[in-house]
Amino acid sequence: MPKVWLSFSASKINTLQVCKAKYDMSVNKNKTVPIHEKSSSLDFGVLAHIGLEVYFNDLKNGIHYNDRMQNTLMKIREAACNPDKSNANSDDVDIISAAVEQSCDYWRAEDENQLEVLAVESPFDYILHEDEDIGIIISGKIDLLVNTRGIGNQSSYQNLPFDHKTNKREFPTDRLDNQFENYCVAVNSNYLIVNKIGLQKTLKAEEKFKRIPLSYDPLILQQWKDNTITVILQEYLACVASGKWPMNTTACRKFGRLCEFYQVCDASGIESKNWKLEANYVESEKWDKYNVQEEIN
Repeated sequence: MPKVWLSFSASKINTLQVCKAKYDMSVNKNKTVPIHEKSSSLDFGVLAHIGLEVYFNDLKNGIHYNDRMQNTLMKIREAACNPDKSNANSDDVDIISAAVEQSCDYWRAEDENQLEVLAVESPFDYILHEDEDIGIIISGKIDLLVNTRGIGNQSSYQNLPFDHKTNKREFPTDRLDNQFENYCVAVNSNYLIVNKIGLQKTLKAEEKFKRIPLSYDPLILQQWKDNTITVILQEYLACVASGKWPMNTTACRKFGRLCEFYQVCDASGIESKNWKLEANYVESEKWDKYNVQEEIN
């Protein structure tokens, strides 16, 4: 019997851990809500990533700040005009454009003097687990990968991953986030920077533009590997074998937002559930590590 290879990303692992029913609908059945019903928070994150990809590629190529900033803002507005990709209105675009510009300006000196940009929105694959019967491949895309030049008493770092996060209000940074640990394993780094971009208008720059350093010892990263392997080999394969994808009703509302598939789970009977899924949802793009949106959480 040939070996079975399973492919996962951090976002798919998140969904699997949160709710098996949601995983079945969003991944197995490939369903999503129409673009006009998607959360504006997702749009902010996607547009910020699109703009910052241009900014750091221009930085890598030695483009002057004024030109790379102009290129960045132009790309954000261009992406926002695509109705198949964005649901942002003009006010949303102004907010995210201003936040990205202010963040880049705030970090300009440090970025120009201390960062050596190695890769931007760089896709990766690695084998997390392999035995005689099953292999697990983890795929993803790192927002930014750099070497840092230590200045004064500051240390220098090699292969340091950055993860960009937009936020309308401050939340604690979760060191055990699947995406963060996955990045570190992928590039063999014990450190990661969370590049927070606040969208608040009333806060000072130093209050809303933060780069949070996270550190991971080998035991923590091994714990993540072992836990992820267990979730996939035991929980995921059990669902596949039984054809049953149970609901986790404690996760219907997360971060103050109702799950997009709530109306399906709330329907009575399989026929009603299937009707709602077909009538109110659309086909989503298949997961692609080259797709920016897939890695926005």
